[in-house]
Amino acid sequence: MTFFSALASRRFAYTVLLALVWLLIVRASHILQSGIWPNSAGMLASDLAGAVVLAVLLSITAGACRVLLFVLLGCAAFVAGMHLTVHGTIFQLSLIGKGVDPTFISGSLINRHSLLLPVYLVFAWLLHWLHRRFVTAPVAGGKGLVVFATLVVAVYGVSFQSLTTPTNNLVASFFSQLPGALVSPFTSSGNSGGELADNAQKMPDDTNFFHQQVAAPSVENPPNVLLVMIEGLSAGYFPGVSNYHNLDPSVKLSSLEENLARHGFRVYRNALSMERQTDRGTFSILCGAYPDFSRQSRKMVDVAEDRASPDCMPARLLASGYTTAYWQAAPLGYMSKGDFMPRVGFKDVTGAEVFTSEGVKVEGWGPPDPTYFDNIAKRIRKLDSTAAPWMVTLLNVGTHHPFNIGKEELEDDGFDSGDLEELAETEPQESRRKAMKTMEASLNRFLDGLASEGILDNTLVILTSDESGGFIRQDPESVPLNSNVGVLAVKPPEGDTLARYASENQIVAQIDIPPTILDITGLGRKTGDMIGRSLLVQQHDSERDLLLADTYTGLKYFLRESGQLLSCSELMTNCSTWRFDPQRVFGTLQQTDNEPFLTFEERTALFNNAASMKPVENP
Repeated sequence: MTFFSALASRRFAYTVLLALVWLLIVRASHILQSGIWPNSAGMLASDLAGAVVLAVLLSITAGACRVLLFVLLGCAAFVAGMHLTVHGTIFQLSLIGKGVDPTFISGSLINRHSLLLPVYLVFAWLLHWLHRRFVTAPVAGGKGLVVFATLVVAVYGVSFQSLTTPTNNLVASFFSQLPGALVSPFTSSGNSGGELADNAQKMPDDTNFFHQQVAAPSVENPPNVLLVMIEGLSAGYFPGVSNYHNLDPSVKLSSLEENLARHGFRVYRNALSMERQTDRGTFSILCGAYPDFSRQSRKMVDVAEDRASPDCMPARLLASGYTTAYWQAAPLGYMSKGDFMPRVGFKDVTGAEVFTSEGVKVEGWGPPDPTYFDNIAKRIRKLDSTAAPWMVTLLNVGTHHPFNIGKEELEDDGFDSGDLEELAETEPQESRRKAMKTMEASLNRFLDGLASEGILDNTLVILTSDESGGFIRQDPESVPLNSNVGVLAVKPPEGDTLARYASENQIVAQIDIPPTILDITGLGRKTGDMIGRSLLVQQHDSERDLLLADTYTGLKYFLRESGQLLSCSELMTNCSTWRFDPQRVFGTLQQTDNEPFLTFEERTALFNNAASMKPVENP
């Protein structure tokens, strides 16, 4: 009998078939739950690999190990379904530590969607029962089966650029992610200045990934600044932008787009979100630097704990006489924002706690958007009555999973009957759409109210997002940058004109917001170490390059504004090249056969450089 003879046994063949059928049913439930239909050929190949691995596990486990297997299998199926619905990917194993945070558990896990957990656990137990019923005798040759399963996992791991896209199988993906998660589960972002200098020497001569450019005009009467970050918003939700790129969004915010136009906003069509997750995007928006691209985001924590000292935009405004305020809806303790925000220049910092102290019943992440924006409007009116110019940054939470819209009727938020009929349709993304529609009505009312009172007249208003998390393609795996379609809309202050600003088709990114705000407030010469290009720059001194990533797929991107994109796996060993029209990034991406325009060493050096932060003096 050979070492791998068990593979040819009839009992193992039955086990593989049973595991495949079970995984296909799980796949079908995930499709119904999320609304995402993966590539059929890739899906079947992935599920077949997962079935082989699961069949081996079924064949070699017994007793307590078997109980643990099915508990983990049920939990994994539940988490994968929820993650697909919310983020468009299955779970990233290296981020498992985030799931045990008490705020995350109460905000995202304890809700009506958690009722699916016992369903998946029962379904996992059913697999155990069926296997015991139809494969009554154990399969011999366990060592050979384990070796074979290990080979399958190894081949699977190197066959996919990303192990968490919807095509992936949750079993095969889980085991393929184990080596990376165990080798480097907590990669730090705190490189020293010496490492930064060493990495800089490795930069290719024809790249410009750390570009800074401002117009630095003189300003006699600095305007107020209102920076609105909407959780998970993508410009792909605006019909004008999605039509321009030929995208297919799951949400259409026609009313908000029209209202922005009425108030004099310019919506940029090629806006890039640097990364996923709120702390990463917020860091770029406030500090004009790349976010943390490592598995575990550390930049905001390092600042909060006085290990790093970034040069951030709010501190520049505070030093110039501005009243600075950061008012979010979620608890400040999560992601260390309560400590981070004062250290980067915010004088007044509040979160969900202030709503609780005012008698507002807060459930989950924080107050729903109607309550949040009405409360913020009152605070801004009070702030505007003072003599000093002000800069206020907002972040809502109603558009974050589990999409709490509050108890107000949708009709009260300005929906017509057509909207209600549309929302009544049974559709996997219905909760997201309702939350976005509620946000749309609340934000419209917020902007209309402030404008009618003249508060927005001498105010620079910027609408952006901490990240972009919308499903905007029929096939979410066909093209890169699916989760990097950001949003940037700008309304100049009174006396200014959009003719001074970059055209609506220019490529812009989150790191462009700090230099733009400093330019418009007359502080363009005080951008320090920030990177990014102000929207007031008319003549570009050079074409720039940008680093981007998606922590949920593990993909890293190198984008050249001239029209080239390099999409790489998490370890940057597996890359594909793409080209695009610089005037229409998301609508023209096409894969090429060209060799990567950066070597492995250059790719690694660039991301190491982006991870570096200035350490605090005399910590």
